[in-house]
Amino acid sequence: MCKNDNVQCSHLEHQFPGSDASEDLSNALENERALNALLRTVTNSAPLDAILLECLDIMLAVSWLSLLPKGGVFLVQEEADTLHLVAQRGLSDELLTLCARVPFGKCLCGRAAAQRRLLHANCVDTRHDISFDGMKPHGHYNVPILDGGNVVGVIVLYLPHGHGAKQSETRFLTAVADILSLVIRQKRVEQDLKEAVGKLEKMALVDYLTELHNRRYLIDQLQRHCEEAKRHQRPLSLVMIDMDRFKHINDTHGHATGDRVLYQTARVIEACVRTYDVSARFGGEEFCLVLPGTGLCGAVEVAERVRTAVESMPIAMPDGGTLHFTASLGVAELDHTETPEQGLARADAALYAAKRLGRNRVEQADLYAPQGENRAHSAGLKPIFS
Repeated sequence: MCKNDNVQCSHLEHQFPGSDASEDLSNALENERALNALLRTVTNSAPLDAILLECLDIMLAVSWLSLLPKGGVFLVQEEADTLHLVAQRGLSDELLTLCARVPFGKCLCGRAAAQRRLLHANCVDTRHDISFDGMKPHGHYNVPILDGGNVVGVIVLYLPHGHGAKQSETRFLTAVADILSLVIRQKRVEQDLKEAVGKLEKMALVDYLTELHNRRYLIDQLQRHCEEAKRHQRPLSLVMIDMDRFKHINDTHGHATGDRVLYQTARVIEACVRTYDVSARFGGEEFCLVLPGTGLCGAVEVAERVRTAVESMPIAMPDGGTLHFTASLGVAELDHTETPEQGLARADAALYAAKRLGRNRVEQADLYAPQGENRAHSAGLKPIFS
């Protein structure tokens, strides 16, 4: 066993003779550990700027690199040909202000981006366009982060004054930049995917015409608020809204005008409710409000506010005239013993009563009236949760 060990040691000494060989091997192992640590950040779920700060710390901790304990990572964001400082260690307040945004071609980092190549400086030379009183002598490595032919960022590292470029350092930093390119691409793909999923989810829950939530969202929220109201014994009210003579508006003025009426009504509704109330297009020209923590009297006040606002906001017509329109509303406070469907049916029955009694009015359902099925059936309503 010892003989084999001696052979192995002899082999290593042949590859790396003397103390330099031992140092080279140590550096190579440290490089591998650092690069592996950088690669592991790809799976990090933290925001990109936090990941880049972690990557910067990994670079600054490599013992054989002749780096000062400060540096920064710049990214190209929405603004083309401009670097934005997104992660930094040890930079002065002056630099944080002066280097927050650096155009391509300005100072060493901007030049590295414009030229798409690593730039070294062993002192504060004439390429340092950004300076301030009291800046200490130093050198730089400015390493562009490339994704294909595109510059996505620049790594800026500080060197002691007079430090010359070393091939071992530039080779290592180029490998680091390649890994950061992978990290940035991965995180941006994840962000794009997250935004796309968010848009799809929003599309599934928002009515495209009125930009209010749709019926599906309303039903989900109503179920949740009903459970909370029962659990905490708090009031919960519903308001059903229907545009008066909407078919006549479509038939007389066209569907484009009808769409404008629905859109403006939605804006009126939004202005009349609280941020935590639920407002939705229920279907056709019908809207519905869910008012948590609101009793019957308060809900009637909200409904009357909506009715008045709709009546007082005509829309301009192409011929220079104005179109006035109104809405009828039905209000019901949910009894904690009834289902959401029953509460909606009572509010809808009150709405139909408002229609029968002349339109452009608010009618309320009796809280303790028989539970909605009979009244809904007599009004000819379709099942709400079908």
